[in-house]
Amino acid sequence: MCKPGNGTAPVIKRKHSLLLTKESFDFSDEKTSDGKTPFTPAPTVISSYMTILFHVLVLCVIEYITNFVFGKFQHVHPLMEVEKNRGILARHFGVDLYALGTCSILGLKNASVCKNVFDRAFGRSNSMPEAGYEARLFTYHPGAQQLLLFFLAYNVKNLYDSYVWEDGPEFIFHHVVSIIVAWNGMYPGCGHFYAIFFMGISEISTCILCILASFDDEYGVVGLGAAFPITKIVLGVVFAISFIICRAILWPLFSYYIMKDSRLAFKVKSEKLEGRKFAIIVILTICAALTLLQAVWLVQIIVQGRDEIMALLEKS
Repeated sequence: MCKPGNGTAPVIKRKHSLLLTKESFDFSDEKTSDGKTPFTPAPTVISSYMTILFHVLVLCVIEYITNFVFGKFQHVHPLMEVEKNRGILARHFGVDLYALGTCSILGLKNASVCKNVFDRAFGRSNSMPEAGYEARLFTYHPGAQQLLLFFLAYNVKNLYDSYVWEDGPEFIFHHVVSIIVAWNGMYPGCGHFYAIFFMGISEISTCILCILASFDDEYGVVGLGAAFPITKIVLGVVFAISFIICRAILWPLFSYYIMKDSRLAFKVKSEKLEGRKFAIIVILTICAALTLLQAVWLVQIIVQGRDEIMALLEKS
């Protein structure tokens, strides 16, 4: 915060409210009591807590309604007659598809924020100058704050679901890490330029994956893949293409630039690092680990895709 000369700390008075629109996240015109720009124009923490709880409850209601609808149409296929199967599908479609689809849409709606990286990917060499590192790392974007909050709320719900459905410790760890990264992006606030891609646009591939997972005997409905083999293969191909674009090509590019900008910020000892050093270190550490995982997952996709194709050829 700014240090006033009269010995009185600058005060910002904001009302606590549900944050349901992009505009509700925008406090860019606000000033402190001494007439200066606040450390961060983000909403109050209590408002964020309230909105996270609201989104989690909405996801629970959507999941319940989806499960109810599947129950009404259980006569469509024998697999739908099993209550557990309906629960799995309700989770994948009512929670995962809805939430990841929302994250993807929020990312695409705010893609102009990080368009310079896309420009760089298509050959515009001067679109990511080093001089712009502070703007990319520390500029507050209401759309990114909205995305981070919803992404965090979804992972809170998914953390609970992973425990209930016994997904395994690796999934629980992933959701905890996602919550930590999202919160550090919100408070103290940093990396909004990059959050648009990492928590939004990149989730397009995950959105397709959550549908594909329904056809997997381990993570979805046992027998659904065998009942609809062509659908499973088509989804697999679409997912593979989206993964290559979002995760194998764009993800490393965005990772490179957020690490480059952060390294420069530490090197020149940017004043805007004050209060954000720990958050950036946490985000970079997790980003580096996830970037390595993209390569591992790409190999797994190639191997599994080859096996699926070979199995299909044998049957034909």
